[in-house]
Amino acid sequence: MSKAVVIDRNGDAGVLKYVDVDVGEPGKGEVLIDHTAIGLNRYDVEYRAGTRKVPSFPAVLGVEAVGVVRQLGPGVEALNVGDRVGYCTAPGGAYSEARLINQRYLFKIADDISDEVAAAVMLKAMAAHYLTHRIYDIRPGTFALVHGVSGGVGQILCQWARYKGGKVIGVVESGARLDAAREAGCSYVMSLKDDDITKEVMSITGDRGVNVVYDPIGAAVSKVSFSVLGHFGLYISYGSISGRMPNVSMSMLSARSWFITSPAIQHYKRSRLELGLTAMEIFEMLRRGHIRAEINKTYKFKDIAKAHKDLEDRKLAGLGVITM
Repeated sequence: MSKAVVIDRNGDAGVLKYVDVDVGEPGKGEVLIDHTAIGLNRYDVEYRAGTRKVPSFPAVLGVEAVGVVRQLGPGVEALNVGDRVGYCTAPGGAYSEARLINQRYLFKIADDISDEVAAAVMLKAMAAHYLTHRIYDIRPGTFALVHGVSGGVGQILCQWARYKGGKVIGVVESGARLDAAREAGCSYVMSLKDDDITKEVMSITGDRGVNVVYDPIGAAVSKVSFSVLGHFGLYISYGSISGRMPNVSMSMLSARSWFITSPAIQHYKRSRLELGLTAMEIFEMLRRGHIRAEINKTYKFKDIAKAHKDLEDRKLAGLGVITM
């Protein structure tokens, strides 16, 4: 038997329950892995609270983890018992001591990358990769407005955009996080509490506006973000921490020939080849120091409820991880 954290209804952190589960034997194409570290993500909180819908109850939360292969099912290729592997695009199930998972979601962890760093960073780095390479290919001179800079994705996104030559304008909730934004690679930093963000951004960009907006916040920032988005600009909505942004009409988009998208990592990283290649690129960025992965807080498996509370109360900035 193995322990897992399940919910049988939506609610606050009190709905998280530890139960014994029989993991079973791996079927065709499946792998049995023992988790060593689990990623902590706002998605987990949103699924628990009901902002995002779980397929059914009871449900095991968690979308990102690292572990060791214990057993292989029939037809598994390129993996061996004892391999260190990770995943970040599979259905929920990471909040567990062990699980069965299809091989197509797995990628190997490099020997010089710790389990804790891999579990803390891979989902955020995968997201930052498709945000800066696939959806909008940041180039030298690109002006990018980035919200949520102090979050895990935001910090890595800013570092990657800077590495590619972009001019990052970071927006934080308060002045207390200005220094963290600069350390993350922002060329310019401002607070949502500033009197006139629109005027500041337009001055920085020579009244042209930004080329791309990265928004995990939603309702609270959409108005000001559209006000500084230049002609042919792309608005990327990849979260809704403050609530869903208002509906966007076609006539609104035509004002400056704007584009808008709401991407999902499962679409951009859906093949095993794509996952493996991106993982190798992330590991190399970490080795060279172009991406810094500093874990700000580590929680034990028994303290997942506290981790959720800290995320909701915004006590956790940057990367967090759960260890067994």
